[in-house]
Amino acid sequence: MTVPRARGTAALALAVLAALAPLAGACRGDGGPTEPATPRRVVVLAPALAEMLDALDLADRVVGVGRFGPWPDSLDGKPVVGGYDAPNLERALELGADLVLTSDSRAADAAHERLGRLGVRVAALDTDTLDGVFHALERVGELFGRPERAAAIARTMRDELRAIERRAAELPPRRVLVVVGRDPLYVAGPGSHLDAMIRAAGGRNVAADAGAPYARLAVEAALEREPEVIVDMSDNRPEALRGRVTGPWQRWTFLPAVRDGRVYHVDPGRLAIPGLRLPEMTRLMARLVHPEAFGEPDLGAGAG
Repeated sequence: MTVPRARGTAALALAVLAALAPLAGACRGDGGPTEPATPRRVVVLAPALAEMLDALDLADRVVGVGRFGPWPDSLDGKPVVGGYDAPNLERALELGADLVLTSDSRAADAAHERLGRLGVRVAALDTDTLDGVFHALERVGELFGRPERAAAIARTMRDELRAIERRAAELPPRRVLVVVGRDPLYVAGPGSHLDAMIRAAGGRNVAADAGAPYARLAVEAALEREPEVIVDMSDNRPEALRGRVTGPWQRWTFLPAVRDGRVYHVDPGRLAIPGLRLPEMTRLMARLVHPEAFGEPDLGAGAG
């Protein structure tokens, strides 16, 4: 068998593994598939999944993380292995990864398939929806042999979410617009975890008919729906506007949200990454929608 010439140790390893992969089935002693071992060296590319590993006391098994955080403190200093949609295959092999844990994305399908051919398992899980987070937590528990611990965490999360929902159900609903991008305007629509949090917090998403979890919306259409609360998380820069301030929305003084001082500029990291912090995030959303009942939100770096 001729191995293609490659530059560097990792590139050579990729070439060798690619050549040997078709023979792997013939090398098994029983001629059939074997039960996957519990992962020991994990590359995690999704912050929500990293939080789950940390909560399950599995941070010591993480050998690499993705390019985009934030990551739990327990993973500080871990090598970076590219983005979730374009993982660095050579780096994953150099680190001896036996599992790449990442978010479900069609953009990364080709890379995931190649990792599989090279003998590295890939678990691509939905972490973009509320239900998806619970399914992902269950799956992570199964993969690492800690289903009971994962189930206990899920029960606590559901109890906290139900408590918020019960309290919000007693309050008059408010029309809410959650902005995830400006110029052009992008908003949180149906199917997103943000939409679920709005409803749990006693709000009505004015973009509930947008047709996609995150959708472009004409400014005129947003204004016509007269939101009573605007949550603007379109700017992730350190110097971005934060707090209960009108900001660029002040030009539309007829909007109830502007008139009543219910425009909030929020760091997207506080609400945009679903995971084990869903109850905390939903509590923050409740404070944005109904501060008179849940308390004024703290929009600094700490918890909401």
